[in-house]
Amino acid sequence: MSMEADPSARRARFVRDLPKLELHAHLNGSIRRSTLLSLAASHGIDPSSAQILTRWPSTLSEAFSVFTVIHSCVTTLSDVERIAFEVGEDMASDGVVYAEIRSTPRAMEGGSLDDYVRAVLRGFGRYRLTSGVEGVVLRLILSIDRAKHTAADAQDIVDLATAHRLAGVVGIDLSGDPTKGEFLTFLPALQRARSLGLKITLHAGEVANTDTEMSAMLDFHPDRFGHCCFVSDDNLKRLTQSRVPIELCLTSNLLSNSVGSAEEHHFGLHHANGTVCCISTDDSGVFGSPLSNEFALVMDAFALDERQAFELAKRTLEAVFLPTSDPGTEATEEERRDWSVRQRVRAAFDAFHRTWDWE
Repeated sequence: MSMEADPSARRARFVRDLPKLELHAHLNGSIRRSTLLSLAASHGIDPSSAQILTRWPSTLSEAFSVFTVIHSCVTTLSDVERIAFEVGEDMASDGVVYAEIRSTPRAMEGGSLDDYVRAVLRGFGRYRLTSGVEGVVLRLILSIDRAKHTAADAQDIVDLATAHRLAGVVGIDLSGDPTKGEFLTFLPALQRARSLGLKITLHAGEVANTDTEMSAMLDFHPDRFGHCCFVSDDNLKRLTQSRVPIELCLTSNLLSNSVGSAEEHHFGLHHANGTVCCISTDDSGVFGSPLSNEFALVMDAFALDERQAFELAKRTLEAVFLPTSDPGTEATEEERRDWSVRQRVRAAFDAFHRTWDWE
């Protein structure tokens, strides 16, 4: 029985120590503000022009404009590698045990799209070497940008993901400005990615009046959805029946005015419906909220106790882009490695359950 006098201190310790899985975090959106300032200075960019440094975005369009600022500061492969390394450090310090970080490959000074992917993976690898076995396990999802990419570009992203699977790429994401581009443009690439064994996550329902697109996405049946803020009653019924996990980012949705309040967030609906809800940050650097804070927010808004929050975090393991069963003796090196990771993450939850001072 806990004897901790200060409930707020106990809550802070619980959400920090709770093993957490981050399944919806954009690499550049997770940049440290100190790093952004440093990169702006090194590249001769006036930091006062970067709205990310002065206030939080208050609309979805403002959130996307922040990335223009970030991309103007992150211009070299060494910048990318630095951010990837620091993301590992920051997530580990916040109690994250496994993370699937997503990023859109882009050509940078002196480098190709392939070089970009390699830079991210180098950053992950350098973090792993410094952290040892106790650090967060980092995997990479490559994003197709619906606002900027063509169908051919999307196929190139699939090729990149396939080429780097052994190095830690686990899936494909469709993201970008939801008011631009068409889901069906990228469907052939997504179908090919699936046929090659890559997992798929789709940003969906980020803006209103996208019911037809959401219906087409449900027809495709991805491995995960992201956000799903605006879903019609008919599509909600299909979404619940599909049992597809949803990546939910409360602070992001609140600050971009996609929902009115934390208590009104659609987490409550999906959680009550039995859907696997993957609490995530989206862009911890942009929105200033690490994953521990997201868990504290959902606990407060929906009156979850510690055991309920533990089960919420643990159930996220059902949605990770890792093997769901022992691949056996004929498994590939990639399959054996990823099965070992799943076992390690499960062990982290078991250890926490044994050692936490449950009330």
